[in-house]
Amino acid sequence: MRLSLYALGLIILIYGCFEIVERTWLTGLEMSARHMLHMVRGVFSSVVVAFFVGWMIVKNSPGFLEAAPIDEEWLQKPHPTEKERVQIYARWFIAMRWIAVLLSGILVFVSVRLVEWLPREVWWPLVLTVAALAAFNILYNLLLRWGRGIPMLLLLQGYIDLIILTLLLHFSGGVENPLSMMMIFHVIIGGILVSRRQCYWIAATASLLFAWLTWAEWAELVEHYTLQLFPHFEQQGGEMLHPAHHSAYVLSRGFLQSVILFLTAYFVTTLAERLRENERRLEAMAARALAGQQLLEQSLQTTGVGLRVLGCDLQTFWANARWKEWFECPPGTTWEGTERLTDTNSPARQTLVDGEIRVTEIVFEKGASTLPLAAANNDERVFQLTTAPLRDVSGNIQQIVELAQDITEQKQTQAQMLRAGKLATVGELAGQVAHEVNNPITIISGKLRLLLADRRSDMASDIAEELGKVLDSTHRVARVAQGLLSYCRPAIGRRIALDVREPIRKSLAMVGEMAKTGGVEIEERLFEGLPVIKANANDLEQVFLNLFLNALDAMPEGGRLTVSTSPDLLRLQNGKNAIAVVVEDSGAGIDETLRERIFEPFFTTKPDGRGTGLGLSICLGLVQSQGGEIEVGSASGHGAQFTVKLPVDT
Repeated sequence: MRLSLYALGLIILIYGCFEIVERTWLTGLEMSARHMLHMVRGVFSSVVVAFFVGWMIVKNSPGFLEAAPIDEEWLQKPHPTEKERVQIYARWFIAMRWIAVLLSGILVFVSVRLVEWLPREVWWPLVLTVAALAAFNILYNLLLRWGRGIPMLLLLQGYIDLIILTLLLHFSGGVENPLSMMMIFHVIIGGILVSRRQCYWIAATASLLFAWLTWAEWAELVEHYTLQLFPHFEQQGGEMLHPAHHSAYVLSRGFLQSVILFLTAYFVTTLAERLRENERRLEAMAARALAGQQLLEQSLQTTGVGLRVLGCDLQTFWANARWKEWFECPPGTTWEGTERLTDTNSPARQTLVDGEIRVTEIVFEKGASTLPLAAANNDERVFQLTTAPLRDVSGNIQQIVELAQDITEQKQTQAQMLRAGKLATVGELAGQVAHEVNNPITIISGKLRLLLADRRSDMASDIAEELGKVLDSTHRVARVAQGLLSYCRPAIGRRIALDVREPIRKSLAMVGEMAKTGGVEIEERLFEGLPVIKANANDLEQVFLNLFLNALDAMPEGGRLTVSTSPDLLRLQNGKNAIAVVVEDSGAGIDETLRERIFEPFFTTKPDGRGTGLGLSICLGLVQSQGGEIEVGSASGHGAQFTVKLPVDT
């Protein structure tokens, strides 16, 4: 509807402009000249409208002849089925037919009404034939929309179009009409859209229809309508000689038409088949190349390697998904260190200059904003970057390839091994110190016991009390030294069957007064009837005492210390049954980044002078010497929880 309104508007515009010109400047022309101008106006308006409408139809028609780029996106799209392909071709055929209807209508109007190249008696037959062409086009469109007869729709259009073209040729000069060569257009379309065999059938049908038309006019079975545009000659007696009635012309014209149609069918189908074969080969090659690229990307992704290829302008030509994940930050993020990949001293730029292979380490540190996914949980990432040139057969550098490996864990492992070596040395030294301390402490405690046993009656009561405190302190120092020796030089102490509640309550009694002074409430939830464990009581007292003291230090403003056991048995890593003692506090908790280091000797978060960093390391050594395990669970600001697992006596 919109297209019809556009065409009508163009006609009104052209006729309106012509009327203004005629009434303003051409009123004095003779009638014959004005009649000629009217004919020119009709031809001009018909050509302009035909061009505009044809352009609109072509613009809005499906461009099935447009070559789509064979790329990764095209290969991943589902290819159209045979039915869908026929529908695409049929829609294009229908769009082209509307152009044919338009041009045919204009030619009929110009040839009959304006320039009178054809007699007036063929006006209505030609109009009805063009109307039949339009009606069939509407029918094709409906069949396409309803999905009826899709497989045969292209052939149906081709054969009916040939019949209608034959009728148009008959009423417009027959064999004398040069537009008879339009049959070649149908053969060309058939060679492109259908198979070779079907194209030959179209060529044969066109040849038979043209042969029937020429024979019928030559034999005067049907009337021959003169096309004035075609040159005619007068015979003797004044009669006009029509080439359509000349035997030699008819035979040569029909034979030439058939030869041209079949040769056209042969060449078009041959070219079309070769093009289809080349297209299939290109698709297969592109599919293999895409499969190879995907295999390379999957292999690199599996091995955890990032790969990037740069051009001589140092712009990324290709990069795999791992490289993009590591180094291509999303908008609004920062990752300090990425500028080293692109600055003037980047490995790629240096390799482009001298052609040398380089292996460098690059450290990326957390910036002001969120890191990419690969580094979201770490303060820094360390990458080993191998940069090498890609040369052509002449040895000239064409591209630069960069291979990146994340060696963060490797670096961390190396650092841990180095720290472990240092700790081993420090531990050995601490063991020696503890051994040296243990000897004089043993002598001091022995002398104090003898002094209190033999001379207590000679001492004042307050002096005896103070000496008792000194003796208790020497016992404590001896136990710490023994624990340090047990950590550095594990040894199996004397173990007895005992109730785990006994060392817990003894340790709680030792810190009870300190807890009351610091405003810490102690909650004891020890389950009755726990299985008996076999352990060293003094070692367990030392473990729980250290845990309780750490909990009190974590609550300087007061809080709650909870000691609990569970009736359910747990499993140790060696598969043995164990009971669990949980020590919880309501203090500040332990930062996640410090959890892995809290059991290291001499590591402490307490202020200078408040801790030696040996408490938890001694606890770990003592618990392990009993065959147990110790775990920590904590979140910053939510208190700490230590779980001591001790094997039951079987």
